[in-house]
Amino acid sequence: MKSMTSVLKHHPLVAFFILAFGISWGNYLLSRAWPNFPFLFPYGPLLAAVIVTSVTRGMDGLKDLLNRCLRWRVELKWYLAALVVPVALTIAAVSLNILLGASAPERGQLGHWYSLFILFPMALVDAPLGEETGWRGYALSRFSARRSPLVNSLFLGVLIAGWHVPVALAAPSIAAYLIGAIASAVLTNWVYYNSQESALLAILYHTAQNTIGGWYLFRMFTGPELIRLWWLWAAAHVVVVFILVLVAGPNLRRRPRPFAGARGKY
Repeated sequence: MKSMTSVLKHHPLVAFFILAFGISWGNYLLSRAWPNFPFLFPYGPLLAAVIVTSVTRGMDGLKDLLNRCLRWRVELKWYLAALVVPVALTIAAVSLNILLGASAPERGQLGHWYSLFILFPMALVDAPLGEETGWRGYALSRFSARRSPLVNSLFLGVLIAGWHVPVALAAPSIAAYLIGAIASAVLTNWVYYNSQESALLAILYHTAQNTIGGWYLFRMFTGPELIRLWWLWAAAHVVVVFILVLVAGPNLRRRPRPFAGARGKY
């Protein structure tokens, strides 16, 4: 027991990812073997964060984790970014899919617009709360500050994509799913870094993305049209990430304007 505690204290970040993968993948295998077994795959990162934090930092660490997940005093524009960006990207992908020949959803399929307010809390509990408490609430703040936010975001994105592999196997296109997951991680981190490292904003971004996509629009397409939609969604994210890096640079923050009075000076 002492050796295990020592490993957690000396390598907390590595221990977190091992536990996050182990808990989630283990639960996935158990739920596949026994269909009535509770499917708690999305909560692996949360459980891993609580376990590692409890062992390494105790109650103070748990309070810090909670504070990161409840950090709400940020600029309003980042709330808007967290909610609007994932919705806009999904609608853009759906619109392109229809322009390329997919059947447009019928009025009966769309239902009432206010159903989104019912789907939002359902999507929140389904995955973002369990995932982002671990990914952004715990892990990202412990990545090396010597690497740029872009590199850390890509690194985290690859780990998140790898963690998703068991559930991605059921996606219409596993490649599009994983590419989109990596690009989405960069955009989520763009909001995170610019909102005082608020895991709450990352949770909102993830929830908005799952609500409009997985819980609403994506379910209205099937077959080749759904496969194409996944690729359009992934491509849209990659394009926006490319533009973001050109504009904001590897720090994923808007570059400060040069001081006007310094022009012409050497």
